[in-house]
Amino acid sequence: MLDNKWEHGKVRLELPALPAALISLPGIKPVAAVLDDTVGREIVLLITEPEDKTREFEGIKITEFRLSAGLAKTSYGPVCFMLFCFPNPGTGARVVYENTINPKNQRQLHLYKVLSNQTYWHVIIATDTGDVVNFFEFPNDYGLRETLERVESVCEKLEVSDFDAAKAEYERTYTIDQLLAQ
Repeated sequence: MLDNKWEHGKVRLELPALPAALISLPGIKPVAAVLDDTVGREIVLLITEPEDKTREFEGIKITEFRLSAGLAKTSYGPVCFMLFCFPNPGTGARVVYENTINPKNQRQLHLYKVLSNQTYWHVIIATDTGDVVNFFEFPNDYGLRETLERVESVCEKLEVSDFDAAKAEYERTYTIDQLLAQ
């Protein structure tokens, strides 16, 4: 496991130059970054939203971060979903970010495999222009490595004929609340 515990206290982070589409599209994305030269490259979870939506998280301590992950069956093949959740510190309402990945795409799975092999998960919340408004870390006790191993095992003999169609069917069929209830 990569020991990437943040040991530098409170700092002001600035995002490196990233593709505009990565920053401007709202949501959560796994991104390779070097936060600490002594640790080296790690995967961070980058959440981007319009400025008015991110400012409520500025400087607020987020004390809980959860992951629910699984597979959804579609007529075009399986879709792996990951739901990242934390309570809104101001209202207590659940904030959920969803990622869907093709369980047959090794490049997509690789980022999550690297993330699963880190002692801590670092989450950065930034505006859609790249201004960092919050940074927090949580011990990696999410079981993602085991989940990904199960996903690969289950999907070993399955085919994904058209992932875009599979994802569209998944989005029409399942709600976030249904997936979180499983």
